[in-house]
Amino acid sequence: MYGIKKLSISALLLGALIIVFSLNAAYGRDIQALPYFKHHDLKELYQVPDNPKIWGLLVSNASNNVKFSDQHFINYKIIIVAYGPAIKFFMKKYDKKNYAMLQSLHSYGVKLVACHTTMTGLHIKKSDLFPFVDVVYPGAIFYIVQKEQQGYAYIKP
Repeated sequence: MYGIKKLSISALLLGALIIVFSLNAAYGRDIQALPYFKHHDLKELYQVPDNPKIWGLLVSNASNNVKFSDQHFINYKIIIVAYGPAIKFFMKKYDKKNYAMLQSLHSYGVKLVACHTTMTGLHIKKSDLFPFVDVVYPGAIFYIVQKEQQGYAYIKP
């Protein structure tokens, strides 16, 4: 009789533990990425999407990461690269809406880069771009691959 009670109590405890662990797994848990970046640079390379409706999301993501990094004394290297139809994101005649925010990001050290190959193919001159945009030679794909090999996270919003 005593052995059955002991077994029942053990089974109850085991069942309670399983329920607790199941609830934790079902609800997830907080993951803290910040400690890693206290000792490592945040290195991001954003590809400008072709769809102009998403450009605001890219600007918001980059801006939030600059602010957060500054608040927590995290060194960051953020690059925004445009090629193909997305190069319009950096052009004076197409995207005046994001000019002020891009200029602000640039002033915080975010590098803005346009693809030379795209510019050549679409007959775009450097003077057509915002003045704070750099041009990468021979083109953006080589640059993106280089930056990935240097540890940058390639982000496509």
